[in-house]
Amino acid sequence: MISKDNLVFGLAGMVLGIIIGVLLMNASGPRMVAANPVSAPPPQTQGRPAGATQQGENELPEGHPPVDAEAMNQQIAVQQEVVNKDPENQKEILSLANLNFDAKHYEEALKWYEKALNKDPKNVNIITDLGSCYLWLNQSQKAIEFYDQSLAIDPKHFQTLMNLGIARMSMGNREGAAEAWEKIVTLYPEHPEAQMLRDAIQRLRSKKETS
Repeated sequence: MISKDNLVFGLAGMVLGIIIGVLLMNASGPRMVAANPVSAPPPQTQGRPAGATQQGENELPEGHPPVDAEAMNQQIAVQQEVVNKDPENQKEILSLANLNFDAKHYEEALKWYEKALNKDPKNVNIITDLGSCYLWLNQSQKAIEFYDQSLAIDPKHFQTLMNLGIARMSMGNREGAAEAWEKIVTLYPEHPEAQMLRDAIQRLRSKKETS
């Protein structure tokens, strides 16, 4: 997971800032450590992870914005009833998965994303969202497996590449994170987050040279 040195924590804060606006964007797209559903550039912006606090070694930084638990649980209950009445409705299943993700009920979200994926096995947004659930559950390697699966279908998927970098960082793999983000700046050089990622890559590589 994310180690304790200053570079990593500085990067973690920056990355989570990116994630809040990028990762976890699409209401039915990928979340990431982010994101409502968990997908990206273009996931919809539905607040996923936000600020970072220093955690022990091998722990993910926290980041979700404040959640009104009672209101969120009420929404989930209502959506659960909708799904119960129409259990094969993919749109409603994804909505339920996304609500659980945003409420930080990651294990429950996993169940519904898996159901949705069974109906649409090539959907990279759903695959990425599954990976993001595992990332929040501190199962970074499992998250990476899903991100790799997503990229095998769409090698240019912005959200997946962003989340893959975060997952690799969480495991202390700075070079791997830099490689994932480098693909983003190559593919999307004009993206609003591209310069931030260039700076992050430079700092990661500088740290490596001085290690």
